[in-house]
Amino acid sequence: MKRITVLLLCLSALSCCTERRISRDLKTFMGETITVPSDLVRIVDGKASACGHLPAVPVMVFYHDSLSCSSCQISHLADIQSIYELSDSLGTFEVMTIFSPRLEEYDQVLRDLEIREFEYPVYLDVTGSFVSSNGCIPSDRRFHSFLTDSDRHPVFVVSPISGDRLWELFEQALERIGE
Repeated sequence: MKRITVLLLCLSALSCCTERRISRDLKTFMGETITVPSDLVRIVDGKASACGHLPAVPVMVFYHDSLSCSSCQISHLADIQSIYELSDSLGTFEVMTIFSPRLEEYDQVLRDLEIREFEYPVYLDVTGSFVSSNGCIPSDRRFHSFLTDSDRHPVFVVSPISGDRLWELFEQALERIGE
């Protein structure tokens, strides 16, 4: 019985430390400015082109780093299609799905995107400039989906498709930054 009590106390302390660290990381991250480099490769309907203009409106970013399984994430692009559709209907924010694959995976990621022919823009960070410009993004993947205001400060950090309540909070965040 004594061991169970000690274990529960240790788990509770660890949980509190983790929550404090996440809260601290979130506060720090939301005070940063996200840079969107112009050297990203834009893929639409399986066709690659230069990035072109960068949005001047708030942006919902879905970032997939080199540790993510890019092929897996590409196969789930349809999961975030509702965000792209909302962006199209409102016109008040844009969506940037950014893949930063390892150099040796770049050709496979490009092929996967060409095969998928996703109708919305997806961006490839070929040179690693997104991650190098944004060292403020924590390695914790929960921070890799975020909405920025038009000044590129994160204002909502989590994927809104993770649950109905998060979708509602995302819509509220959109309303607040649109005011």
